Amino acid sequence: MKLRCRVWAGRLLLLLVVLALASPASAAKKSNAGKPAPPRAEAPAPAPAPEVFSPADQEKLLAVRAAVVDGYGRLADLVLASQLPDNRTVGAAVGPGSDSEVALRLLLRTARMVGDPRVYSDGVAEVDVEMPFEAVAQKVAQLCGPKVTAAQALADLRAQTIDGYLRAEGRGRVPRDLAPEVIRKAAATRPEELLEMFPLGWERTTALGRVDAVRQARVRAYAAMSEAVRAIRLTPTRTIGELASSSPAADTLLDAYLRGLPVLGQPRMMPDRIVEVDMTALVRDLIRVLKDIRALAPAGGLPTEDQIDQLSINLKTERLTVTGYGMPPPDQIKPEESLPAAPGPTMPDWAAWVLEARGVARPPDDIEEKVLAARSAKARAMSDLERRVDAVRLGDGRTVRDRAAKDEVFRRDIVALLASAKTVKHEEQAGGKQWEVVVRLPLTRLWEFSRTRE
Repeated sequence: MKLRCRVWAGRLLLLLVVLALASPASAAKKSNAGKPAPPRAEAPAPAPAPEVFSPADQEKLLAVRAAVVDGYGRLADLVLASQLPDNRTVGAAVGPGSDSEVALRLLLRTARMVGDPRVYSDGVAEVDVEMPFEAVAQKVAQLCGPKVTAAQALADLRAQTIDGYLRAEGRGRVPRDLAPEVIRKAAATRPEELLEMFPLGWERTTALGRVDAVRQARVRAYAAMSEAVRAIRLTPTRTIGELASSSPAADTLLDAYLRGLPVLGQPRMMPDRIVEVDMTALVRDLIRVLKDIRALAPAGGLPTEDQIDQLSINLKTERLTVTGYGMPPPDQIKPEESLPAAPGPTMPDWAAWVLEARGVARPPDDIEEKVLAARSAKARAMSDLERRVDAVRLGDGRTVRDRAAKDEVFRRDIVALLASAKTVKHEEQAGGKQWEVVVRLPLTRLWEFSRTRE
């Protein structure tokens, strides 16, 4: 009996093995034998967590962007105050608030920030912005007319360039009592898109000045749209302007259409005190008006209605958009106040000092070694400058070195202050036998952030 059970158990086990080998899964394993295993589907990477800034970090970001905006303005002031060969300033030559000044400021808006921003413990941020000098000089020569060449333009600023770049320092701080949601919005906005509400660039402009700037931008947008529409060609020999000018009634109809065009969105109050206004015209509406103008124009050489209908295809767009720019009148901008402005003790004599340090190194004949010599001269100048700053005696009787040794926040401010030193001389001397670097540092900023901690 036991033997029979074992025999049947063996047959049953054999049958199960045969069925397993004949299953689709087993067949698939055999068919894939020797082939590389398919790649395993990896779980999607988790989405990066949104960057979270503390209120202090958000305020620093806003202060830095205010400093960038201020840098744009100071760079523009530097260029507009430059003297031309005929003893006029660039600002007087291009005209205050004119199209030429707007074009120059739009170019300077592309200046880039150099190095890291310097943020102090009292909430003030400083940045350096720079622009290629030759690009600015060529633009000034173009705007000032044929009597001024690129070599003559900004000649008095050429000596202030650093490696071919014109540089300016901007300073900014967070306006007091800003709501947290305003700070969050500003921290997520590009400097060129900062709105008037923040307030950057427009806080010294009167209400009348803002209204006048918007009105000026609207007028220039209309003029730009009129110029763009009148220059469109309907036929190889005739433009829209030529068609409209053939009849006073036709010209009046086109002008009425252009003046009735809507402004696209709200005026943009840019931080460099330029208002931007967009104006748009639908091509289908323009085609309808042109057919009415054609009916008013005298016969002879008129475009056909088919040629007018082809306008949307020729222009390859459904709407025309132009931008007008405006600036407030200079007399509507209040004088700039000092930053930071806070009542306190009388400024000590040393706060008005401007320290100057000099470093010299002897360059070998090798070009690469000359670069190292220039860096060595700069390092020696900065070392001498740091030594002089450390020796300054503050209002509490301690030297900068003594306070920095015990106050970590003050020490970070000193590092930022030294980084703001300006190179005023960087050249070979004595027939190439030595390299000289001179750096300069005003001490007003040292007094400002040191007295807040006294």
